[in-house]
Amino acid sequence: MGKDQTFPPHLSKGNYSHLSLSGDVEKDINQVAKSLGYPPDLVSKVYTFKHNAFAVCYIDGMISSDELELTVILPLMDWFKEHRSPWDFEKKDFQQHIQLPKKFSKTSNFSQILDQLLRGNVILFVKKGKEAFITADQRWETRAIEEPSSQTVIRGPREGFVETLSINTTLIRRRISNPALRFKQFLVGEITQTPVIVTYIEGLVNESALEMAIEKLTNAKPREVFETGMLEELMEKKGYSPIPTLSNTERPDVVCAALVEGKLAIMMEGTPFAIIGPVTFISFFQTAEDYYNRFDLATFIRLIRFIAFWIAFSLPATYVALTTFHQELIPTKLLISLTAQREGVPFPALIEALIMETVFEILREAGVRMPRPIGPAVSIVGAIVIGEAAVSAGLVSPAIVIVVSLTAIASFASPYYSMAGSTRMLRFVLMLFAATSGIYGMLIFTLALCIHLVSLESLGQPYMAPFAPFQLQKQKDTFFRLPLWWTSRKKRKSQGI
Repeated sequence: MGKDQTFPPHLSKGNYSHLSLSGDVEKDINQVAKSLGYPPDLVSKVYTFKHNAFAVCYIDGMISSDELELTVILPLMDWFKEHRSPWDFEKKDFQQHIQLPKKFSKTSNFSQILDQLLRGNVILFVKKGKEAFITADQRWETRAIEEPSSQTVIRGPREGFVETLSINTTLIRRRISNPALRFKQFLVGEITQTPVIVTYIEGLVNESALEMAIEKLTNAKPREVFETGMLEELMEKKGYSPIPTLSNTERPDVVCAALVEGKLAIMMEGTPFAIIGPVTFISFFQTAEDYYNRFDLATFIRLIRFIAFWIAFSLPATYVALTTFHQELIPTKLLISLTAQREGVPFPALIEALIMETVFEILREAGVRMPRPIGPAVSIVGAIVIGEAAVSAGLVSPAIVIVVSLTAIASFASPYYSMAGSTRMLRFVLMLFAATSGIYGMLIFTLALCIHLVSLESLGQPYMAPFAPFQLQKQKDTFFRLPLWWTSRKKRKSQGI
């Protein structure tokens, strides 16, 4: 996956357009099976009468065979038994003379027949017919709607997206019953042909962001797409940035809130994660629960997140800078304690911090990849045992164990994994700057990072809004969350109501 190579020409869409239906149901079904390589899950049934015949073709496990029997096969058999004369397709429309519970469309394009078959639809062939009939009847097994594991809340809805696109669109429509809600579908991936839906509210959406998102989706030509994370990377602005400029979520309420704010969401078949854009830097510190709790509690928790972000980003680097270059900034008693702890430690502060941070990242990754029942236990026990052993062996000081532990706990407070991952990477770079020139190096790197953040855009919109450019009216939901009744009153006054 991800290799840049040319795939065989028979994988190109439309390669089967030169094929046509013969009118012989057995030959047509054999042509379908041959085009798919005679797969074992291809089910085809032929029903022959004196002058007429029909056949159904579908992929096993993608439809309800019992319902197909009741709604299509049995009514057709009864109808053909009553009409014993040969059916003339040139003079009579098949669909007008037979009424079935299922609605059929028809096509003579063989590529479209294969495409609809592989998407879980039923294909109906009729003797002497030059067109095939298609009914949408996808009924494969799906995961039940459960609480999202990546973005849990104490108060709020417990519903999360699943891997089925039709269920996800339904979850959104249940919350936004407005005719202005729009869904635009695309097929992305030259091989996978994965259905992707862009959803927005017409009249509220940022039109320039919508046009840019659709342009990026239509111009992207990946070989395969299996998850929205791949789409996210394709849609971000070219050029490297460690900071995510699009967010993702499993929560339908978060997506609906974003749509009402004028943003758009991108969903894909096969994944429960939806992409939201355009976003700002402040968006990664806001959660759905902020608006389900009282404004004072929500503001307090949001400020805690900002403090935790700064601790996770700068605490190890601050320790390295103070112990290496700026001992005069440390209180005397604390300096004496730190010096006593570091006596006998063979490594400088930078190497000490890098060792402990790297060990913790390894333990974190091991805990995630191991089986769920033992993963957390292994990571917690491993951190305690290795930390105690390292201190007892004199390899590191107790102070660095405390620093790394506080940093790890603070990093878990981030609501979005993508921003937490960026913070973890930047933390190592900041430690290197702190080791070269102390607090001055930290300030230089932080200033450069701020300049980089101001230069970023999310689908053409400024990433650091409403701070840069500064927008006073939009400060009501940044570091603080003002009461909903207050913001609603201000909005009505601004509109002259």
